Amino acid sequence: MAATRTVDLYGGAMRICLPQTMTDVSAFRQVPDNQEVYADVDTGASVIVELLRRQASVGNAEAGVFFFHDLAKDNGCPPECISQEETFTLPPSAYPHLVAPPDPVVPAACGSVAPQSCDFACITTGLQRISKFSNESGKENAVFVGLAVLRFTPPVSTEVLVSVSCPTWLHPESSEVRVVKRLLSEQERLQLLQTAVASLEIVEWGLFVPEEE
Repeated sequence: MAATRTVDLYGGAMRICLPQTMTDVSAFRQVPDNQEVYADVDTGASVIVELLRRQASVGNAEAGVFFFHDLAKDNGCPPECISQEETFTLPPSAYPHLVAPPDPVVPAACGSVAPQSCDFACITTGLQRISKFSNESGKENAVFVGLAVLRFTPPVSTEVLVSVSCPTWLHPESSEVRVVKRLLSEQERLQLLQTAVASLEIVEWGLFVPEEE
């Protein structure tokens, strides 16, 4: 496995372990406030940690597929361009820093939540046909997308999503062909996703707001 480093997210409120070759995308383009995006130019791989409002109407059994297809829509990938889709539940051992958390490193402020356990997690993986830019229609690449959904005990009102995207095949006319030097193997892709989820840690629970009653 490639050398890794610990990266602070959301101003140090969360931490994650990522390959040293991944750089903060916000250094060269705008990133939404609810996302942290890191990418490796040489492999085309990216990792996104995203915070979303809890989808109370979506049950645990449907959460992985729901968010995976929501991400595909954002990627401009219609349902018929998704293949090899699989979903499986993660055991608590897959996210050790989020199970029965100890006293917070930084205490929760008034009006925020106390530490809570991640009480459900799943991963959905599959291939999506995605163009690098909107003006590259017809030049879509085959991209492995692995999405982990982490759901916490109320009153945490936030869904934590960790997604890994890695091209597995590049269209000959895609702009990625001129940039990407090598594609990650299947083992490397899965290791990247597993390490990201296993290392994810919440340091400051004041990042989350309590669920409205």
